[in-house]
Amino acid sequence: MKLFFLAAFIILADQLTKHVVENSLHLGQSIPVIPEYFHITLVKNPGAIFGLMAHGRWFFIVVTVVALIILFFLMKDFYSYKFSRLGITLIVSGAVGNLLDRIRFGYVVDFVDFRVWPVFNIADVVLCLGAVFFLYDFITRGYHQKWEELEEE
Repeated sequence: MKLFFLAAFIILADQLTKHVVENSLHLGQSIPVIPEYFHITLVKNPGAIFGLMAHGRWFFIVVTVVALIILFFLMKDFYSYKFSRLGITLIVSGAVGNLLDRIRFGYVVDFVDFRVWPVFNIADVVLCLGAVFFLYDFITRGYHQKWEELEEE
């Protein structure tokens, strides 16, 4: 239940920050927070990471929904692994945050701009952190044992 509330909080925070930025800035407008290092910049990304495959809205929606279904089943199978459980929760939260944008707008609202990396958002950060937690368990716990257990069933 804690993970459900964490996911809800993350999705809400992601959507709220995107809403505030989108309603406060014009497309491409940038506000320096730490000049030359960190800005809030409004970008509407119709593609994937780094803007790849721009305008692949329906492709990304379908891929995200399929990934969410797979993650649902992974959560059931790996529920006893603490970092995997947290990782999957974070991945799902980030995926849902960006999925909501794609469904509603046809693009993802990005605004975190460190000037040396493409502009991103909270959902992107959470998704990456989730992958790190999941991979940590994968590497340290030897998932090959878990996969073997699943194959035997």
